[in-house]
Amino acid sequence: MFQFSIIKIVKYPEQVPSVIAFILILLIPFHSTAQKSYQDYINIGNKCDSLKDYKGAISAFDEAIKLKPGEPDPYYFKGNAEFDLLNFKKAIEEYSKVISLNPGYLEAYFNRGNAAYELKNYDDAISDLTRFIAQKPSVPEAYYDRASAAVKNKDYNAAIDDYKQAIILNPGYYQAWYDRGNLYFNLKMYKEAVDNYNQVIKIMPQYFEAWFNRAMSEFNLDDANEGCADLGKAKELGDPDADAFMS
Repeated sequence: MFQFSIIKIVKYPEQVPSVIAFILILLIPFHSTAQKSYQDYINIGNKCDSLKDYKGAISAFDEAIKLKPGEPDPYYFKGNAEFDLLNFKKAIEEYSKVISLNPGYLEAYFNRGNAAYELKNYDDAISDLTRFIAQKPSVPEAYYDRASAAVKNKDYNAAIDDYKQAIILNPGYYQAWYDRGNLYFNLKMYKEAVDNYNQVIKIMPQYFEAWFNRAMSEFNLDDANEGCADLGKAKELGDPDADAFMS
């Protein structure tokens, strides 16, 4: 039997992995000639961050740190800005400072874990995400991100368990269904892959990648009729690769 081994891998912009950020609640107006306070710099930094002026945000948070070097928040915010600039090593340095000042600052573990993932330090990512999950077990994104690191470490059973937990906490988490489907596909568990792509299609019927990957699974199950139908649907939804498999 010919084996179809091509599936579409998608990196989700909201994933992963995504940084947890505090919401800016209040901006205090002030005059440029007035001496700025610690909170003023925090507000300036958060405003810059919301405008994607990450370098400006970092400068403001540095000023806040000068005024209160023992406060963890500006290091955390600065770490988030470095993360958004893709400066993952610097982000880890800032999150580590947060944790040294406040070992219970769980969001810093979450974000440091995701920065470690981006640097391909998967053991560190899993360690930090595990610490976060131990204290906040109801956050589905933490299980999803840890599953992604486990896949990179080829610990597939752990990844499947974490995808399952993410789905239990959020049955509409289509990324978890999709990536678990891809994992099953790569493990040649094609029926299980189809089951997961079915759920993605229920949640996101316009998601042509799921139609395409379900077709590949169906071909491997010798179900050519369903596979061709799914390829046709993928093409209808705009998949640029479907034609090559239909010819």
